[in-house]
Amino acid sequence: MMREEAGDREGAEALARQAAERGNPHVLHDLALMREEAGDRKGAEALAHQAAERESTDALHSLALMRKKAGKQEDAEALARQAADLGSLPALHSLAVMREEAGHRESAEALARQAAGHGSTEALYRLAAMREEAGERQSAETLARIAADYGNHALHTLPKLLNSLWPYGLDPSGKPTPSWQP
Repeated sequence: MMREEAGDREGAEALARQAAERGNPHVLHDLALMREEAGDRKGAEALAHQAAERESTDALHSLALMRKKAGKQEDAEALARQAADLGSLPALHSLAVMREEAGHRESAEALARQAAGHGSTEALYRLAAMREEAGERQSAETLARIAADYGNHALHTLPKLLNSLWPYGLDPSGKPTPSWQP
């Protein structure tokens, strides 16, 4: 069984390389993601790099995330910046997250605002969380409402902000629900 799986993997890689040679770097990127999932970080990075060289901004972004996981923060930020400069909105959002995690709140917020301006609801939520942490409740609530209005379904995964902004939820009118009193 193991030999069959190894043969299948090698066959898939050969097909991916052929597709990439015909101008399809997305197949290489997909293969890189499979390698990463299988725990082959070095092989995943090599394939993502090859796909990025063939102008796949998704692969460049994935490579940035792989470098981040490997603890190579500067490389990760440089790659995320490069992908963002080439138009990758997810990379721009990731760069904002990386800057925030590195303690550079001002640049993180500027990048998140840029991503939000290009339509990233995740970045809107990130901005709302930053505003809440800074004690700017009104601004945080406004940004969270905008993100929710645009359909950011990830909001429910981050209850801390939502519970602090709307501990009793929202009424159908969109106003915060007051606490129930007997």
